[in-house]
Amino acid sequence: MATGQIFSKTTQALFYNYKQLPIQRMLDFDFLCGRETPSVAGIINPGSDGFQKLFFGQEEIAIPVHPTIEAACNAHPTADVFINFASFRRSSMSALKQPTLRVVAIIAEGVPESDAKQLISYARANKGHHWTCNSWRSSGWCFQDW
Repeated sequence: MATGQIFSKTTQALFYNYKQLPIQRMLDFDFLCGRETPSVAGIINPGSDGFQKLFFGQEEIAIPVHPTIEAACNAHPTADVFINFASFRRSSMSALKQPTLRVVAIIAEGVPESDAKQLISYARANKGHHWTCNSWRSSGWCFQDW
């Protein structure tokens, strides 16, 4: 990947807090863009395990569901993006601690600014790289490793 590039044609993500519609829309976009492999590698749904059936084009696929962030990262070491659909700071902090994850995006309403500042501080201090945080519509945060 080129310097400063966040995503590529082969980027894969782990979704935290199963939300069928956004995941299906991402798979639809992947298919329309001509991706050979879905960009969703796995779903993290605490307390759940197994597979979730979704569509990639007209083909039904089974996406693995993992009970923990650690289990998902171990099962999908090439997935380097974490998309958090929950406002829990703890899940984002756990994601930031995973060595395989390069981008952590929080897409949730009601994330307190103080929690976001703690996440930014941790990312900058512990990842050994320059990390930035972008916000949009005051309800989403993205931490990316440059």
